[in-house]
Amino acid sequence: MSNAALVPTYDFEKAAVALRQGNQDLGQLLAELATIPAPKQQGSTAVAVMERLGESLMEAVTRLPVVFGRVKPPKVRRSLNKTELTKLALERNAIDTAIKALNERKAEIAEMVSQHFDVVAENTGLAKPGETLRDKKGHYLISSPGSREEAPLDGSGQFFTRERTSDRADFSESKLKKLYEDGTISRADYLACTEPVKGRQISEAKLRAMLVSPKRRDRAAKILRLISDVKRGTNSINLRGSAS
Repeated sequence: MSNAALVPTYDFEKAAVALRQGNQDLGQLLAELATIPAPKQQGSTAVAVMERLGESLMEAVTRLPVVFGRVKPPKVRRSLNKTELTKLALERNAIDTAIKALNERKAEIAEMVSQHFDVVAENTGLAKPGETLRDKKGHYLISSPGSREEAPLDGSGQFFTRERTSDRADFSESKLKKLYEDGTISRADYLACTEPVKGRQISEAKLRAMLVSPKRRDRAAKILRLISDVKRGTNSINLRGSAS
């Protein structure tokens, strides 16, 4: 699932306090303390996918057993004859078609299960329509690393999960350089948050030091707002066993 860059509002005071207390990753910390608008949602594609899948999936699944494994590996090293090559081509085409159709069906299953998790989240108060952040497919971003959503399956020891990768704020060196070249920030500011490595590159250590300093925090905040892109972690649907 795609996450476009979003314009964030940061709580730099909390960031400074957290940085004083430990050696946290600056990009992850800022993402955790960022408030960003929800991206525009795309409509669900479940119905369209179902209609497209039905015929091609059944055709692929029906054809595959007929052509599968008809040509056995030669017992001695030799060239293949024309009949063998033709049969292998038919089998390969059937396999490719089946894989494509099955992958699409797998994605459709993930979409249906994610909708299930959305409804459960609304019913239990974990998500509120119009307020809780969603991804571009319209699914809630409420799970986090170490805290996943689960849907147990009766009697199987398995369960569906919805898991999400960490949020992250990435810092753009090209944006920072353009700010300096345009005169938006001074040379002193540019040098204050970069270090020389075959030219200059952003230094997280220097940015951390600027944020912790009461005198330099406002300058750091201005620069970080202009060069950072917050990308929310992405959801994934998994089928796990009891030990997963």
